[in-house]
Amino acid sequence: MSTELRLPQLGETMEEGIVVTWNLSEGESFERGDTLLEVETDKMVAEVSALESGTLLEILVEEQIKVKVGDIIALIDPSEKSLRKIEIPTKKGQVPSQNTPEPLPASNDSSQSWAHDENLQLIRAIPGARRLAKRYGIDLKTVSGTGPAGRIDRSDVVKAFQNEPEVASPKQSFGPQLGPGGVRFLRRGKQGGTPVVLLHGFASDLHSWRLIHGPLSRHRDVIAIELPGHGGSRDWQKSGGVQALAEHLEQVIIELELGTVDLVGHSLGGAIAVYLASQQTNMVRRLTLLAPVGFGTEINLSAVEPFTKELSESEIKISLSRLFYDLKWVSKDLIDATKKNFGSSSRRVQARDLLKSIFPSGSQEWDGQSLLCKLNQPVRILWGEEDMILPIRYLNGLPGWVAQHRLSKVGHVPQIEAAPLLLRILQADPP
Repeated sequence: MSTELRLPQLGETMEEGIVVTWNLSEGESFERGDTLLEVETDKMVAEVSALESGTLLEILVEEQIKVKVGDIIALIDPSEKSLRKIEIPTKKGQVPSQNTPEPLPASNDSSQSWAHDENLQLIRAIPGARRLAKRYGIDLKTVSGTGPAGRIDRSDVVKAFQNEPEVASPKQSFGPQLGPGGVRFLRRGKQGGTPVVLLHGFASDLHSWRLIHGPLSRHRDVIAIELPGHGGSRDWQKSGGVQALAEHLEQVIIELELGTVDLVGHSLGGAIAVYLASQQTNMVRRLTLLAPVGFGTEINLSAVEPFTKELSESEIKISLSRLFYDLKWVSKDLIDATKKNFGSSSRRVQARDLLKSIFPSGSQEWDGQSLLCKLNQPVRILWGEEDMILPIRYLNGLPGWVAQHRLSKVGHVPQIEAAPLLLRILQADPP
């Protein structure tokens, strides 16, 4: 028999809250005192703890959704001793039922929890940070907390995940450089072997690879390149679309003396990678494509075209939200980077011209799939099942030798939402 879990009132003035994260998956059991979820109010992020044991049957409110106090957020199968556990006051002045047990004592910091290492040292971290650290393989002992009283939060784990090596080769620098043709690039990592070149998509920049570049550079020579007219690169002085950009990339690779490279391309960057590999077979060793352009006709231009216009911060946030399944990735830093990327009217004009050259009639007319089928290099494609820009169904019908990764609960930006998986895949490649 299921019981309704309602959003409790976590403060005298609380009327609504945002479900930040669920600490459990559907079907997972919990004990008295376990944290079920984290809720953001106008004053804090607080944990909602179980008063008794039970099983989480169904989540009715997804993460990053705002709900009112008293709304049903989940269904629970309580144990025989815990049928009363969720009968807690949901409104100020509401009286609990006579069978409701006394709430657990509140801690001084309701948003924090404690983790123990093998030496019995206490590590202050919110549950979401612990889960993220486990997902990324980060030792919390190495993470410095910036939250209240030194608490570790998600942003601290992300910073630790993207920490970059402290030693650079003579050809490398610790910051982005302006290279051939006015293209900005960031190069880090282990010298020797085949370099990895990262190509972002339309309306993006180096920020797109922030979770990949640093960790991968511990094992490989990694170069993230910003396309002309994007980020810190100079404005695009040429006309044309995929072909022109690929020819420009070719010159950058030659002038940087990279030799043969492994290409990782996202969206528009994926199309550029395919074209270059088809024209310069000796320059490209293997391809890793993330939701690439050119594998069908359909594209949701209504989600892309706003980036070519002057937008407010709230409008940028709405547009970015279409790129992700998990809206927690639509951060203030990402919004600011996007705003800066197309802050000038000249950049926006270039962006519109680029879209017209690739999608002249509002659909994909550049055929990258036919080129891919003729390649001799190993190819793999990662595609989010929740992609709202380019439908994942275009994976169907590809040659059997193309490795496919269909990513559950991932949108159009796998290098962010599925960063640990992509990192493991790239690290497995021989240098």
